[in-house]
Amino acid sequence: MKKRWLIILCALYAAGMLAACGAESEIQMVEEESIAPPAAIQENGEETAGKKEESAQKPAGVTIEKDRKEYKDGERTIMVTIYEDVTVTMEGNEAAGQTITAEFTNRKEEFEKGLQLEETLEMARENPAMDGNIYYYEEQWYTVERNDGRILSFSTMWDNYEGGAHGQYMIYGINFDAGTGKLLTIADIARDKAAFQEICVQEMLRQCENLKAQGVLFEEEMITPGLREVLEGKMEGSEWYFTENGIRFISNVYEIAPYAAGSIDFDIPYEMVNEVLKEEYRG
Repeated sequence: MKKRWLIILCALYAAGMLAACGAESEIQMVEEESIAPPAAIQENGEETAGKKEESAQKPAGVTIEKDRKEYKDGERTIMVTIYEDVTVTMEGNEAAGQTITAEFTNRKEEFEKGLQLEETLEMARENPAMDGNIYYYEEQWYTVERNDGRILSFSTMWDNYEGGAHGQYMIYGINFDAGTGKLLTIADIARDKAAFQEICVQEMLRQCENLKAQGVLFEEEMITPGLREVLEGKMEGSEWYFTENGIRFISNVYEIAPYAAGSIDFDIPYEMVNEVLKEEYRG
């Protein structure tokens, strides 16, 4: 009798072990099936694409360093030059950053060539400023105006003094496609250049009416070749740049107003021109 119960117990134990082994094997198979290589590859691909898109939309890294040089006649400073060196880096897009930086390097070379240093220094020696604290100078400054991963836009001011009652200055824009490093013109950014021009010129003319009412502008007959023609000319030059809120056009000193009025900014909000801008350059 005891032997029979012993046999039954052994049989039950063996059956339990087999069931346990079967359960363990089934769990292992489920875990392996849950690691589906195609799904994992798809997820990784989406993640990589997302990272690329995120990188493309990141603002550029911009470093601006001042290069200041003094020129003396004995102990007296007679001239100072200041140029701001700009270096641009684009995360994940080194080529675009290098292209933009190279543009600023070229501009510095043009600035230095334009100094006509020996002639200017000779003039400074022969015609020193009345006040010993005043000296001749030539400067170029840069300010980042829009930097959002799609557009990198700067305003730049050239400032010069060579004696007289006051110096001279001019303000321009420098606009880049952040993805390619390409220097942009109005023709590059406008989907319909003629429509873009008409919208902007009409808005600038409207703003000029307010300036006329304030007595800021020259009389119409003093503006050559005429106010509308001056404003239309902004479409072909570099007197414009992107801002956070729109596109700014600049009228520099003496162009449509006296020196005391300074440069005049015309801001065109994106809402007015988005439809005639290429999608990648809209606000």
